[in-house]
Amino acid sequence: MLEVLKVKLKLRKLALEWVFWANSIGKAAKNLLGECETYVFCSVVEGKATGGSDVDILIVSDKIPENSRGRGNLKAKIEEMAGLPLSHPFEIHLANKHDFEWYRRHIKKVVKI
Repeated sequence: MLEVLKVKLKLRKLALEWVFWANSIGKAAKNLLGECETYVFCSVVEGKATGGSDVDILIVSDKIPENSRGRGNLKAKIEEMAGLPLSHPFEIHLANKHDFEWYRRHIKKVVKI
């Protein structure tokens, strides 16, 4: 039980440092993709985050792979380059410019990194 609490506290600490980590994720994405945009959205930027909230980060680039394997590999590379631990509260979403329109229609508040 103590180990579970330690993990939860570690994840919460990472989530509270979301600005630092979002910048690290954005820099990693830019190194891998070149020109891209990074946004943070949902509960964290709306001021509605709870202890169990994740941090949603959207990377927008026309160089996003079309297939699931390519996207998974890209996410893993971004996480590694950003220095994220194996367990973290960041949910990385990948979108090309066309897919970004869906996010624009559905996201209430967004912060560009």
